[in-house]
Amino acid sequence: MRARASLIALTLAIVAMILVGRTLDWHAVVLAWSQLVWPWVALAATVNVFNSWMEALRWRTVLGASDVEVPTLTVFWAMLVGTVGNVVLPFKLGEAARAWAVARLSKAPMSTVASTVVLDRLMDVVGLVILLIVVPLIVGPIAGVRLPSPRALVIGLVVAFVVLTLMAVGWRAVRKRGARRGTSTSRIAPHIDQFMRGLNALRQHHILAQALAYAIGSWFTRVAVVWVMLLSFNLYWPVMRAAMTLLIINLSIAVVGTPGNVGTFELAASGGLRLFGATAEVAVSYAVALHLAEVVPTALLGAWAIWRFGLKLEKPTE
Repeated sequence: MRARASLIALTLAIVAMILVGRTLDWHAVVLAWSQLVWPWVALAATVNVFNSWMEALRWRTVLGASDVEVPTLTVFWAMLVGTVGNVVLPFKLGEAARAWAVARLSKAPMSTVASTVVLDRLMDVVGLVILLIVVPLIVGPIAGVRLPSPRALVIGLVVAFVVLTLMAVGWRAVRKRGARRGTSTSRIAPHIDQFMRGLNALRQHHILAQALAYAIGSWFTRVAVVWVMLLSFNLYWPVMRAAMTLLIINLSIAVVGTPGNVGTFELAASGGLRLFGATAEVAVSYAVALHLAEVVPTALLGAWAIWRFGLKLEKPTE
């Protein structure tokens, strides 16, 4: 069912891109690419790889609180393996790929690593919400752009954290009661224990604060990638326009999941630039270039990591 939905979304996105392409002046597109400043492109790609390191630091913080001892470099390679997964799989299943990679490389229980991914993604969304609150306050309203209400997102995040906390607290109570009575809760109890261990950071506020700092730093690094790519097309716009474009891109690809975000990314990025007055030809060229600069280097590094560490689709430890 999910594969069918992903295929439908990908088909619609490609059809939309074809329709957009039919309206373009391809001589202007070629001109835009011929004037591309490649050193800026290389810098944007490099900064994007650095962002993967920032994300690895964030996740490593959560993993450490869960007693999963794994070097930051290993977590970094796992993040890149996740990028490969997102390129070839729909619905952000690269998240499962990075959890699998860490579980394989660290010999940690898959259940524990999987729950750290859930918490890590929530911290990333907190960073996005902060950006969503700050940027419109500085940029102001833009015609044609309706961003989600930060209040609704904050409420959703609070509910998610409360639910996870209650799950962890409730399960500890169940295990203590069972221990006092000398009875076993169930066969799956050890697996639930491992999953709950991945949520240990919820009880350590300093760990959450550190992870949040990395999350905010990661989002500003992503803004830098978008802004540097603007410079590569000789678009000397304020940084806040890059931040707004980033918000539009991420909110769009969060709604529609296609393998590698093909189509949806380009439509969102080009639409963002059009709002600020870029021509359709420059906007589409920029969107394609930005997507390639973000995905190609990290996916190649992720593929190298899979080969280098001999990662195979085998069941991790439980």
